[in-house]
Amino acid sequence: MSSDVYELLAATLNKIPLGFPSVEDGTHLKLLKWIFTPKEAEIARQMKLRGETAEELASRLGRPLEGLRELLEVMATKGQIRAWNSSTGRRYALLVFVGGIWENQLKRMDRRYARLAEDYFNKTHCRGLFDTEPALFRVIPINRVIRPELEVYPYEIAEGMIGSAKSWGLRDCMCKKQKEAVGEPCRFPSSVCILINPNKENAYKGDSFTKAITKERALEVLRHAEEAGLIHCSMNVQTGQSYICNCCTCCCLMLRSLVKWKQPHAFIKSNYVAHVDESSCIGCAECNDRCQFGALSVPESVCEVDPNLCVGCGVCGIACKQHALSLASRSTQERTTPPTSVQEWGVQKAASRGIDSSDLI
Repeated sequence: MSSDVYELLAATLNKIPLGFPSVEDGTHLKLLKWIFTPKEAEIARQMKLRGETAEELASRLGRPLEGLRELLEVMATKGQIRAWNSSTGRRYALLVFVGGIWENQLKRMDRRYARLAEDYFNKTHCRGLFDTEPALFRVIPINRVIRPELEVYPYEIAEGMIGSAKSWGLRDCMCKKQKEAVGEPCRFPSSVCILINPNKENAYKGDSFTKAITKERALEVLRHAEEAGLIHCSMNVQTGQSYICNCCTCCCLMLRSLVKWKQPHAFIKSNYVAHVDESSCIGCAECNDRCQFGALSVPESVCEVDPNLCVGCGVCGIACKQHALSLASRSTQERTTPPTSVQEWGVQKAASRGIDSSDLI
């Protein structure tokens, strides 16, 4: 019975546009068993993405209200589901796996969980999520490296996303902490995941997973991350971004999905590409050392850029003391426009995966 409920939960999670692919040897079920008790899994598999009150959920499932609210609160505390207060009462909702349940286990994580998750990702390569369009992540260029004459859209400006938000939060990076737990510590700073809420003030006050910070602190974290050599990424949408991750190819699930597993839609490059002013470059190779994608080389006395490998992050440019590196626009054929919203992204992803998520809404 308990195995059946985990298989049913896995099937529910895989019907969400982001997906939760299975593994033939059952690694995905072992992961869910670490996170959920059978009773919790039974409830989670029947929940909706939109959220319901405990009374609404009890009525729909035909079960007594007694004990349900308490169980839902425990599940929310364990990061298995979403819970929030609304004008119609406290609501509870199903969470996605990547981008939700997985990261929310950070405070509970032990070595066994970290190894199970690493094993799961290594076996699935996040198929469904990273081998279908649209990509989940989009590289956000360092704005001050972009040539000043170029038009830059709001979804390409990390400082603008932070500046227009009403609440700001900070989390440790699950990708880096998971790698550390399996004995592969990251050389980059780990407290670099910035959360933003564009609509609600004090959104992270009292949040057990996210530390509430100020706008100024969020901008400071952003600047420190780029100076350290991390790559800004956010959701591949025009509006509604709720986070800015600062990523590395050694740990980040999205970046290593492309570099290590060759998944074509793990993330999308920015609309810019590194450009070298040959008259200013002295061939010092400091930029080469910062590029995580091997896009730069100094075969003789001047830096060269491989535009096919460059993701347009600008991390190289801020290190150039000669100001010889900037971000130029990619060609019209190479430039991409993200889906208009998170909802539109989900519609496109579901269609690309050939799934119907309507009964989860």
